[in-house]
Order: sequence, then C-alpha cells, then structure tokens
Amino acid sequence: MKVLRLYPPPGREVSAIYEDLDLPPTGRRDAAGPYVVINTVSSVDGRTALEGKAAGLGSRIDRRTMRTLRSRADAVMIGAGTLRAERLSLGLDPADGVPQPLAIIVTNTGDVPLEEHLIVKGGQEILILLSDAAPSRVVEQLRKLAPVMRAPADSTGAVDLGRALLALKAERGVQSLVVEGGPGLSHALISHSLVDELFLTVAPELLGGAAEQTLTLLRGPTLPARDRPTLDLLSIHLADGEIFLRYSFPKDRT
Repeated sequence: MKVLRLYPPPGREVSAIYEDLDLPPTGRRDAAGPYVVINTVSSVDGRTALEGKAAGLGSRIDRRTMRTLRSRADAVMIGAGTLRAERLSLGLDPADGVPQPLAIIVTNTGDVPLEEHLIVKGGQEILILLSDAAPSRVVEQLRKLAPVMRAPADSTGAVDLGRALLALKAERGVQSLVVEGGPGLSHALISHSLVDELFLTVAPELLGGAAEQTLTLLRGPTLPARDRPTLDLLSIHLADGEIFLRYSFPKDRT
C-alpha cells in the first residue's frame, strides 16, 4: 500500500509512517516529567469508539503506526475505563524486535480487570497507578495482580497526573510516554498542560450516533478559552484514505 507524506512539503512517498520518529525528539528541553504523546483514532465525524471499543476503527496501517509509536516509548498508558471496555494489549509483537514498553493502567478506584482484559506479551511489565484516595484493601487486592504505584489524589480524589508523571520519570525512568485513552484521561492531561504531542488517525468512516452515546477525543468540561491550546501541525500522511495527523502542543508546558 502506498503511503504519502503530504506535509511538510515537498510531498513524497515513504516506506512507513513516522519511520524517523524519535521520542523524546532530539534537542527537546530537559523536563522534570516524561515527554507525553496522545495517540488516538477517530471517524470523520469525530467518534473514537464503536460500541464502546476503539478496536472497530482504524486499518492495518493504523495498527502498524500504533506499534511504531509504542516501540519509541518507555511506557504506554491507558485509563482503567478503556481496559474495562475491551480486551486489549499494550505491548509489541516479538517480530518488532525492541523491548516491551511498561504498561501503565491509571485508576482512581482500583476497578481494573487485568486478568480478564489485558493481554500481556513477551514478559511485559505492568504498573497500576492508583489514587491515594483508594482504600488500603484495594491496594492489597491489586498487588496480587501487579505492582502498584500510589499517586497523590487531587481535590476530587482522582490521580494527580502532574505529580504522578514526575514520579514515573524519577522512580521508573520513564522518559517518553504514549497515552492511548480514554477520553477522560486525555482531557485531564490536556487540561493540565501535560501533553507534548497529539497523533490522530482519521479513519474514512461516518458512524453517527446519539450525542450521549458518542465518545470523542476528549470527555470533560469545556476547556476555558484562555486555557485552550493552539496546536502546531507537524506532519500529514495519507494511506488508502486514512489521514495521519501529528500536532505539537505549546512549548511552555508546565
């Protein structure tokens, strides 16, 4: 299948999407926390899930691109709601030939169906990032399944993502992190200016659906105008009708 890089110019055919990607990019400033990118797929009308699952969207090329991003990162993160919605893997195939990224599941309550829904490949290490607001009995139960990192809670009892990211870099050596959903986690990260880049695949499909049943890239309160990030377009790729967009967030991330 032909893959075209349309932007930046000049347009040309390439062997793979993001073939020369480095995470963190060469020359980025030395930050206290990891370099954070969100990777997601949506339909043309903005839906990021079909019947609650992202697996129904995206082509073979999109899945290959997802593995490329994972192979460049130290860790892959999802929210517990994403894991509850479908059976999935956060790892790489042995044929990819690179170490497995750390799989991180963020949860405020401890409701994490690891054994039922998480497919672990090639000895991949798992880490549960749990809010300090969760009861100690929940910690004991989860530690029977995987290592648990307690994270400070914010005013709502949810994981304080800013402090959690600092701890992941300081204690676990996570320099680069790919976040794969869900929309609540993405909203929380973006609203707290914790994201460096967004990788968005637009699948050539229209799904429709009632507003209350539709998952989009972000789920949460409308971002205030003063806090809305203006994204810079870094690249556009086209493969068999799918568009692959890469954006950067403002440089003054806190």
